Amino acid sequence: MRFQGIRGILIGLGVFGLATPVSHALEGENWWIGGRIKQGVSVAYDLPGQSDKAGPANFLAEVNGNWQPSDDISVKGSFWLRGDLNANNGPDTRQGGIQDFTSAGFRDQFGFNTNGRGSGFPGEPFGADQEELELFDDFNEEVIREASIKYRDPDGRFAFKVGKFQRGWGQSDGLRLLDVLHAQDLRERSVLRDAEDTRIPSWMATLDLDFRNMGIAGPFEALGMHRPALELVVIPEVNHSRFIVNNPTPSSAASGGIWGFPFPRLIDSKSNQGLGFIGVDLGENEVDSFELDNSEFGARLKFEALGADWTLNGFYGQQDLPVVALQGSNLIVGSPLGDPTGSTVIPLDVANTVGAAHAPGQYLDFLRSLPTGPIAWPLGAFGCNDPTVTAPNCALNLDFDLDYDYRQKLVGFSFTREMRELKLGPKNVSPVMRLEFSYEFDKPFNKATVVTPFGEVETGTTALVIDPSQSIVERDQWSLMVGFDYFLWLPFWEDQRSSIFTSFQFFNIHTDDGDELFFQAPYSAAGSRVPENHNYATFLWNLGLMQEKLFIEGLSIYDDDFDGFIHRQRVDFNFFGDKIRPRLEWVHVDGDDEQGIPGLFGNSDYIEASITVQF
Repeated sequence: MRFQGIRGILIGLGVFGLATPVSHALEGENWWIGGRIKQGVSVAYDLPGQSDKAGPANFLAEVNGNWQPSDDISVKGSFWLRGDLNANNGPDTRQGGIQDFTSAGFRDQFGFNTNGRGSGFPGEPFGADQEELELFDDFNEEVIREASIKYRDPDGRFAFKVGKFQRGWGQSDGLRLLDVLHAQDLRERSVLRDAEDTRIPSWMATLDLDFRNMGIAGPFEALGMHRPALELVVIPEVNHSRFIVNNPTPSSAASGGIWGFPFPRLIDSKSNQGLGFIGVDLGENEVDSFELDNSEFGARLKFEALGADWTLNGFYGQQDLPVVALQGSNLIVGSPLGDPTGSTVIPLDVANTVGAAHAPGQYLDFLRSLPTGPIAWPLGAFGCNDPTVTAPNCALNLDFDLDYDYRQKLVGFSFTREMRELKLGPKNVSPVMRLEFSYEFDKPFNKATVVTPFGEVETGTTALVIDPSQSIVERDQWSLMVGFDYFLWLPFWEDQRSSIFTSFQFFNIHTDDGDELFFQAPYSAAGSRVPENHNYATFLWNLGLMQEKLFIEGLSIYDDDFDGFIHRQRVDFNFFGDKIRPRLEWVHVDGDDEQGIPGLFGNSDYIEASITVQF
């Protein structure tokens, strides 16, 4: 059936504009080499308390090649370098740092310069360079996009591919249900780049079996499953999603710019006080690659039935987003800002960290006593000044791991059908209906409410300061997407030359007892819990004007439960032949702080002008 491919082609027009053939820089009878160079400049215009600033100036240089020594064998390579020319050269962009202990109730945050050193205490004591964004140059993880060899059986019975590459499952826009084979690189614009650019390729092998050409389709045909084909995937290289947390803590400082995940507000839910004198050291508990016990496996059965295209999917892999696990802490004696330089560092294990935070008369009791008259300062024995009496000189840096060591166990199906019995509009066009369903077993979450060893019930940020065996739980989660694609012709537009492609999707993500779970730890603002039924809606459209020389595309994502909204608007100017592609792109994000995905990037709005040259 053809409509799945048509949809992919039309969406893909937004990458370079027209899908017209492009001659390659070098080519022979059975090989070619080509590529693209892209440079953008942008303005970030929604920074908190600031005027417009120069945003990312992302660049990309890509070289692709293909060699087909015979009709049955093809070898592909794709390599790119990318980065941000403005990573450490542009104006300061300020976000919140640790809680400001000079403010009332410690509720404000110190300033954090995400583009270099801070201006100084007390206004902006923190800062970090965006050195990770400057150039992505790790050869295996960031430069190789594809290095593969594929063999096709001359009789069409099977195809085997091995190497480093990517393979996409599912067709949903903006949110992923079945497209789980590859983690995502979220360091540039989160999920708002094109899917093939966001996926992280892996060293893997795939085997595609055509049952009809193999002569074993009979049992499937008897069940009404026509043209059955099976896809098997083995991924020994395990990747998790890549992102940067804008962390002001001096011992773990990092900056991802306007698309870095913000440092969370650390607020005590009981006293509504900020958790002053607290920093966070972040580590990662990753899964080792190229070990059989950690490898990922996938299978997808494709067939036609009832006038529709179907897939049945199964995946046994690794989680690509983490839960947060306490590993202990470091008491910094000599710096209230958590700077170990020139200070005495006293390491505490998990049990002592939990005691220092939650035991009677310790940190949280002291904090909660401040509005009514403080109890004795619990850290005096370590040489820490009582902050209610004199200048503070101590801080506690909590040590958390972003823990990815959990299996992802998922099954699902997809359904795509052109509704030929329904003809709409002046051109009698039939819509296409799409369904995707996934069921994930034992998905890990951080609990939003725990009971401490001292009998106290803690909710929100303070619930993370607990042994991981108490803070991490598993829940089953199922997700459903219903979508409709339609080629729209407007009755009042008499000289409309081409249709407007439109795609509407509705998502429901169901999690039992979600109000007990963080949507994504460590973000713990009131209300940032997992909805029992989390609803999203997306709308994608594109239109070619002026004989397709002006190509316009819009993508909107609405988070109904957290009342968040994301819009990406692109305009491609295809007036300069098939090799030069200027583009304007606008991204607007609106959401309450720490409420769902839009709430993490509410100050990431930008307008970018870019040019791509293909060769």
